[in-house]
Amino acid sequence: MAHQMAELRGGLAQFGIDLHPALLDRVRGWADVPGLSGLLESLEAQGSHPRFLDLWVEAMVADQLHRQGCVLQTEVQTPAGRTCDFHVQFEGRAWYLHVKRLDDHERPGRKLHISPRLRVLEQIERPFLVRIRWADGIDDVSMQELVVRASHFLAMAKVGDELTVRDTAGLEVGAVRVVGPGDGRHVSLAIGLPGGFIDETARIHRLLDRAYRQFMPRADNVILVAGTRPDESIDFESALLGATEERWDAHPGHAGQAALGRAGDGFWAGGSRPDSTVCAWCQAISSAEALRIDVQFRDDPKPDLEFREQVTSLLRATS
Repeated sequence: MAHQMAELRGGLAQFGIDLHPALLDRVRGWADVPGLSGLLESLEAQGSHPRFLDLWVEAMVADQLHRQGCVLQTEVQTPAGRTCDFHVQFEGRAWYLHVKRLDDHERPGRKLHISPRLRVLEQIERPFLVRIRWADGIDDVSMQELVVRASHFLAMAKVGDELTVRDTAGLEVGAVRVVGPGDGRHVSLAIGLPGGFIDETARIHRLLDRAYRQFMPRADNVILVAGTRPDESIDFESALLGATEERWDAHPGHAGQAALGRAGDGFWAGGSRPDSTVCAWCQAISSAEALRIDVQFRDDPKPDLEFREQVTSLLRATS
């Protein structure tokens, strides 16, 4: 009876209501799995929701790797007295994985009505990634005004430019900001919160630095940073590679292309932190069964091809 009461008070029972049921069942089955039973015990011992979510992201990663046949050890101590979240062994290769969660519990996500009028902006032929936000409760007329004003702005804007649109009473209708180059020829939109654009670059940079201090020396190490909002991946790239800048002297454009490049403030900038060659970003939603992971590989120094292929296969797997 006492054992049953303890289980009811455990972290999985206390915070598990929003977790994916199939994943939750698999994690509960780790009691007899070497290398993962300790993570299960840590999850059950948590009374703090933020710390539980930190561990749950680790559990989501562990589940993905375990199901693909990886042998895992958790909380592996380094010679400096720090710990690596995971030691991963797969097909004769071993490496260390450091998982950091961007804690945005004070800025919870919200469901937004996405107006079809915004599709007009995605037809603009400018290779930009653009953040856009609008006021809570905006009506269709005001949304149309925001789209029209934003269209004119984006036709002439440069990276870093921002426009705030206000109504006749001076109240803010919305805003757009050009945050960097996009993947294609047209504008790509990232939805921001009505309360304003939130730049998490500095916080992500600190997480990367914290993970780097936990590296196992003379070994392959991978950092994975997790957040909940899709637009935070923009800030991850800025923290890792450097802020996007438009400077003809530093990044001369060709054939009329914009002179875009990365500033020297990134985690990988120049020859800094040479032991880090692989970093990844994922959107971690507690109610999801799988992670959506994007892996970045450093150009110089470059990880070997076998390691690149293994990490890509294991972390980008969707089942």
